[in-house]
Amino acid sequence: MWEELRAAFADIEADPSVRVVVLTGEGKNFCSGGDLRYQSSQRGTSRDERLAEASKLAHLLRDMDVLSKPLIARVNGSAFAGGTSFIAVADVAIGTTAGTFAITEPRLGLVPAMIAPYVARRVGISNARRLILTARPFSGIEAVQYGLLHAAVPPEQLDSAIEEELALVLAYVSTNQQPDNFAYTVEGAADMWDSPEAKEGVASFLEKRKPSWAKR
Repeated sequence: MWEELRAAFADIEADPSVRVVVLTGEGKNFCSGGDLRYQSSQRGTSRDERLAEASKLAHLLRDMDVLSKPLIARVNGSAFAGGTSFIAVADVAIGTTAGTFAITEPRLGLVPAMIAPYVARRVGISNARRLILTARPFSGIEAVQYGLLHAAVPPEQLDSAIEEELALVLAYVSTNQQPDNFAYTVEGAADMWDSPEAKEGVASFLEKRKPSWAKR
């Protein structure tokens, strides 16, 4: 599944017609975490084999994290263990007040290794220490307070909340990551000032009208 997801995100990255991505679960919950039978099957294999298997999730999370298209997590229900990392790498994450969340690996004597950097970056070191060390479950409202989610709405309002975010993203937002943010942002601003999009956007503001941007 990890390899299939990486292939899907590679296709998304290469497709200029894709402007924004919505990631969601199919069924009752967003993601219940890793397959414990799969993890158990790694016992007794060579360390090189285990490293190769462990790297699959790490590569997937990195691909999602640096995706050049805005990534919105539609968190339909609960998320546990590795499922929280899929939220943490999203640019925008909207969940429900009915959802429950937990970083459950420590309950089983496991380390949330590949997911920890992304979760810690998202919720902060202090919160990450508490949530990882205690494996405590927390609600959608608490997930907003921790910073894992940007908003938690009643389940029946989730789709409308996502549509609102999509409208904003499609109208205004573009994302990109580069190792050298200083050079990237300075060069981006210099190029932006002379772009057709910026010219039309500023003109529309000054003329008090909606911008007319052509798709390309």
